[in-house]
Amino acid sequence: MDLLTIVPLTELVHYFNKRNRLDYGGAADDLFEIVDRRVRLRLGKMVLGSRYQPVLEQVSCRILGHEALLHPLGGNLQGLPPQAVFLEARDDGELIRLDRAVRTLHALNFLLEQDQHDGFLSLNVHPQLIRAVRDQHGHVFESVLSRCGLTPERIVLELSDDGLEHPGQLKAAIAAYRERGYRVAIDNFGRHSCDVDRLAALMPDIVKLDRGFALRGPSGSVGKLSRQLRERGIKVVGHGIDTAEHLDLMVEAGVDWLQGHLIARPAANCRPVPRPQRKRAAA
Repeated sequence: MDLLTIVPLTELVHYFNKRNRLDYGGAADDLFEIVDRRVRLRLGKMVLGSRYQPVLEQVSCRILGHEALLHPLGGNLQGLPPQAVFLEARDDGELIRLDRAVRTLHALNFLLEQDQHDGFLSLNVHPQLIRAVRDQHGHVFESVLSRCGLTPERIVLELSDDGLEHPGQLKAAIAAYRERGYRVAIDNFGRHSCDVDRLAALMPDIVKLDRGFALRGPSGSVGKLSRQLRERGIKVVGHGIDTAEHLDLMVEAGVDWLQGHLIARPAANCRPVPRPQRKRAAA
């Protein structure tokens, strides 16, 4: 990694730390730090980093992009899932800032991968954010991305399927994200609901099938669901694939994309995404 990459990263980290202090009236500690040429997020005694898990096209096995995941590096998250960090938020305002800080962390580390990586970056959005943010979804984060040299077109925002308890708010949020150029994925579909028509009304670009539904659902149900979604122009992802049995089921169901520990484990660095080769003109 050359100096031209490190200097802008240092400036970016300084900028985001300064903006965080301004948000808190100048009394906040720095959120971000650079250690061993990677960006870390420090929240009190908790230290968090980024890991990236590849998403592959099912037919060609070509890497299309990566999902960013939180990785505890220190503090009091021992034995807890990384998402437990959001329990530290005392109100909606803190949760919004924390959620954006996590996505900023992933975008900053993703910036270090740009030389070899031309795919998408998939980022999780906390479910409570849909209720807490009334309008202008994605507007603030778009400015974060632009600082990192990214555009919404490179980003997939993952929204958890919590049973679609508030479809009106969720539909408005998805529409706002898509209008700004983001792609939207509904995560864990099938965990609470398999209502395809209701899902189609939300108009996501991608649906990630719940692992439990896929493995324990009625015979043939995954393939039928996959076909129904693909007929509506929705990309279908089999994720959480940790066993050969699950992989065979997803391939048989005809899903578009694959993700899971059996495919590739999360790592600090992204896997290279091959650039499409131009066809040679006939001589």
